[in-house]
Amino acid sequence: MATISDKGVQTSTGTAEGKGGPPATPGVGSPITNEAYNVIAALHSKLEGLEAYRKYSRDAQGDLWRDLTNAEIGCVSRLVDELEHIVKDGKLRMVEPGRGKA
Repeated sequence: MATISDKGVQTSTGTAEGKGGPPATPGVGSPITNEAYNVIAALHSKLEGLEAYRKYSRDAQGDLWRDLTNAEIGCVSRLVDELEHIVKDGKLRMVEPGRGKA
């Protein structure tokens, strides 16, 4: 399982890329930048939350789940905007996977 920290993408076997940890093996690692990964991961989490709210709203308390959905929509929109900027600025892909910044 991978987790994100200020030192890069962390895997169960050590640092995959970024500062600290053992040096990355050339050509092994994420094909996208940490910046892009972070935005995509956060967007994924928010979208999963929205799906959960949709399911929960079937049971009861429709107003609660609708209000929470409306609050999350702004966050999703902001993350999508940021992802679009990353793509437009050419910051999505690593120059060479597993070898540092784009």
